[in-house]
This record gives sequence, C-alpha cells and structure tokens, in this order.
Amino acid sequence: MKQTHYLTTTVQQGNRLEISLPNLPVGQTIEVILIVPETAQNNSMERQAFQQLPLEERRRILAQQAEAMKEYYQENKEWKDWINFDNE
Repeated sequence: MKQTHYLTTTVQQGNRLEISLPNLPVGQTIEVILIVPETAQNNSMERQAFQQLPLEERRRILAQQAEAMKEYYQENKEWKDWINFDNE
C-alpha cells in the first residue's frame, strides 16, 4: 500500500513550493497531488463565463470533460486505492 502524507504549504516567491519529507531517501520518486482551493470570486467568474457560451459549446465542453474522466478511471486503477483506503 502506498504511504500517504498530508501536508500544507504556502506558495513562495517565484511561485515555488517547498515540501520536506525527512523519512524519504534522496532521489526517491514520489507522486504529488495539489488541491488548490477555489476562491468564490474565481469560481463565480468561471461559472459566468461558461454560462455565457452557446448551449452547443457548453455541451461539447462537458462531453469532452466526461470522456477524459471516463478514460482516466478506466486506464488508471490507482484511484481505487483511495476508495478502499479505510477497508484495508
């Protein structure tokens, strides 16, 4: 099973992030998932811009996003580790 570490950090000068995990060896390859909280203003502006698009364009975008997620979940089975995390 994969190790999971939950860390928070602040974006530094030059849009850099610093992550320190002292228990990992130098050169170790790791996976990093970034979750950037949406601000209410950005979320509202994006929603308004999307709603201003013609209906067919919105449908095309949503279908494209759904297809991309379908492919991701069919090809990448690692997401099941998160679902079964509490069961193991």
